[in-house]
This record gives sequence, structure tokens and C-alpha cells, in this order.
Amino acid sequence: MAFEIKFQKCSEKDIDVLAKISQQFYPEHYSHIWKNEDTSFYINLSFTTAAFKKDIETENIMYFLIQRFEKTLGLLKLRKHQELVGHTPAEALQLEKIYLLAEATGLGIGTHTIDFTKNLAKELNKKVIWLDVMTTSPALQFYKKLGFKTVSYYNLDYPGLKDGYREMQRMILSIL
Repeated sequence: MAFEIKFQKCSEKDIDVLAKISQQFYPEHYSHIWKNEDTSFYINLSFTTAAFKKDIETENIMYFLIQRFEKTLGLLKLRKHQELVGHTPAEALQLEKIYLLAEATGLGIGTHTIDFTKNLAKELNKKVIWLDVMTTSPALQFYKKLGFKTVSYYNLDYPGLKDGYREMQRMILSIL
């Protein structure tokens, strides 16, 4: 890769940065899926300082700030030991969130982030990485290109979410 991407593991001192960047990138990418473009339900659920504090205090959850040239471009959230049908928590790593600022999409940073996640999964002796993605998300094709396979579907029931954006796909990638 022509540029250096850093993954800074987060601690409580990074909560304000996590909240600030989340409240920027989430509306950039997802306001169109919410009635009246009101993203407040999901932001209040996932991207407040209280939500980040609770997650950071959870031993199983790891956050990383994704940085390039000392600028924070997004975040990565992983659950180190997360059960998946057919796999024990010890075998499975959940990639719960990858979010990038709009200005950082299409630059190869997502691929670099998946490579980072795969390397971490190998260090943790995982057999699989799994994630959930909206069926309507452009990221679906990205994950398929990288070898993730759909294993199931379900629907979100968030209030305010437009009906055409409720279907999710659970995807899995085997670690060799």
C-alpha cells in the first residue's frame, strides 16, 4: 500500500474522539436509510460517550481508531470471542463495525482494515471472522470480494428505519 494506515487500540482516553468521529461518519453514509434523515436513534444507541464507555469497559470488545497521516479516518470494533452458529466463542471473532469518513472511502483503507482483522484473528487462533451487513449496503459487495460468504438473513426492528433497509446478512470468512 502506498500509504501507512495505523490502528490505534482505544482506551477510555479515546472515548471523546470515538464519539466525535462517529457522529460525523454515520450521517454521511446512513442518513438516507432513516425517516426524515434522522439518525439520532442509532447514534444514541451506539455512538454516545456513555455507549463507548460501556463498550471499552467490556473485556471482550476492542476498538481501534483508523488513522492515516495522524488523522483519524474511522473506527474498527471487534468482539474477540463471539459465538456463531457452528463455532464456539473461542473459534470466532466478530467484526462488529468498520466505519470510515466519506473522504476515506475508496482508498483501500477498508481492505487494509480487513487484513489487520484477519492477522489479529490468526494471533487469537480463531477459525472464522463473522459480521453482519445490510443487504442494501455497498459494503456487501466489498465483503463478498474479500471472500466472506452469507450464512443467514434477519431483519432489524429499529424505530425510524425505512422498511427497504431492514434486511441484514450474516457473513463468515474462514481463517486459514
